[in-house]
Amino acid sequence: MVSTRKKDPWERPATKPTEYHSVEARRGREFIVRMTTGTDVYKALQQFAKDKKIKFGKIHAAFMGGFAPAKMFMWTPDTRDPKNWHNETVASFENLSMLISMSGMIHTRIVDGKSEPFPAIHYCIGGSWDVPTVGGHLVEGSIVRGVVEVFVTEILGIEEMLPSNYDPKVDGAPEEWYKEVK
Repeated sequence: MVSTRKKDPWERPATKPTEYHSVEARRGREFIVRMTTGTDVYKALQQFAKDKKIKFGKIHAAFMGGFAPAKMFMWTPDTRDPKNWHNETVASFENLSMLISMSGMIHTRIVDGKSEPFPAIHYCIGGSWDVPTVGGHLVEGSIVRGVVEVFVTEILGIEEMLPSNYDPKVDGAPEEWYKEVK
């Protein structure tokens, strides 16, 4: 079943080139998170957010690291619906690859009717044999080889805002936006 609900302004395409939506937030705690060989980066950062009770945060300034395998969602053509520009497929790079860059955020996602931390991470790898320089959305199953360290800054002063008339049976895991809280 496809949702027929009317989209909120922050979900719609821009009506002019200068349109944007914003909320003001503030920094909270800052962490350096170290992960070593065998760690699943996605699972570890999600557990870290749960343990530290971080609803929102920015993941930035990754320091060193390698993966084997490195898994990422990459945009790919949707052969069933050419108008679907947001189709993603998992690509897996099995050879040891070097982390070049990583950034993203921790935000919430509705799972089984409850809000939980969700790491949304973009990263680039490369720099080894048979591994091109590529980037995409980090997915579960990207396993550290060596050490990966990232900085996490907690973001305070915002709460998630679900789309109007959100129906979990129809809409699944929706995109969220934020509202300021004092």
